[in-house]
Amino acid sequence: MIFSVSGRTLALPADSVRRFLPLPRLDRPPAAPAVVAGLFRYQGRAVPVLRLDLLFGFDAAPPELYAPLFLTDWTGRPLALLADRVFNILPIPDAERTAADPGLTFNGCAVATIPHGAGTATLIDPTRLLTEAEGRLLTAFQDMADERLARLGASGSGVGEEAR
Repeated sequence: MIFSVSGRTLALPADSVRRFLPLPRLDRPPAAPAVVAGLFRYQGRAVPVLRLDLLFGFDAAPPELYAPLFLTDWTGRPLALLADRVFNILPIPDAERTAADPGLTFNGCAVATIPHGAGTATLIDPTRLLTEAEGRLLTAFQDMADERLARLGASGSGVGEEAR
């Protein structure tokens, strides 16, 4: 799946994306880390939305109204990634992949470069988006949001609208 973030062309393995979602109303609790755009409720869980622009150190690009979200899993929990635009979903034979420059990525999340149009896209391994410490912090944050949802009950979540 090929998409853009802050003018950069990136890709994710299509099998790592559970669903595409339109950008729901996001709630941003005061304790949210800067890379978390906010939270929304999906199937009874609080789902954090990561801003890849900030996570990768790209130019900050506030999300537009119709920005796409990719619902994925992070250690068995739902996680959404915010993009600017989706270009295509297409098969890329292994023979067309070239190694990514390890010096250009944090935590080794860029695993390959693939052809896209007249240029290339950087293939990202979603399991390497966060360091172990960042993952623990995100899990703790999500646990707090889930507890808040449970206290407030199904009638008033305070954590965004249920995405369908």
